[in-house]
Amino acid sequence: MSQTHGSVTLISKPFKPNIAESIELLTLLEQNTLYLSSDISTQSFIYWTNFSRLYPKKFRDSVLIPFINEQPAVNGSYSNSLLDELAWLDSLPFLIPNQLLTNAASKHAVDIIKNGGRISHQSANGTSFSDRIKLEGIKFCAAENICTGANNDALVALILLYLDIGLPNLGHRKNLLNANYTQMGLGLGILPNKHYLIVQDFGCTPSMK
Repeated sequence: MSQTHGSVTLISKPFKPNIAESIELLTLLEQNTLYLSSDISTQSFIYWTNFSRLYPKKFRDSVLIPFINEQPAVNGSYSNSLLDELAWLDSLPFLIPNQLLTNAASKHAVDIIKNGGRISHQSANGTSFSDRIKLEGIKFCAAENICTGANNDALVALILLYLDIGLPNLGHRKNLLNANYTQMGLGLGILPNKHYLIVQDFGCTPSMK
């Protein structure tokens, strides 16, 4: 799924949830060389994606609700449905940072930037998402989220993907909460209009060659 966040007008203020870092999660992540070699923004997005999956109720109560309270523009049917879903959700599998998925996401981010920021899961040369994934050695069970926006805070970007405001099929949210996915790769960049770009690719364990 792809989404821009220009339709959501946020109050310009930093968002800092009052919650301690998860030592358990950091311990898992710090065993992964790809995570350790990533920049701070990428590490933050990987951390919060996994935090939301491993501790969905804590994410709801300590991150999502405070964000909605600070940003009334996101309050509505989309936030209500997300709050309801997370309230009953059990822990989901940890997403291992994966080099093949990172390669796929990073190459697509570069392709989008080079081609004027046109957001699509299809490459500028016409290559589809499924073909791009296969070219990286990922044979099946994969998905992709793409988001852009003016706020380059990784946690805020993740929250907006979860909310999926304006997208009735909730494709981003479904990918983020899909229990079949166990691997993740990210490609980050800056678009010609100076907005951030995040390409997030997911995969299942059997798909990795």
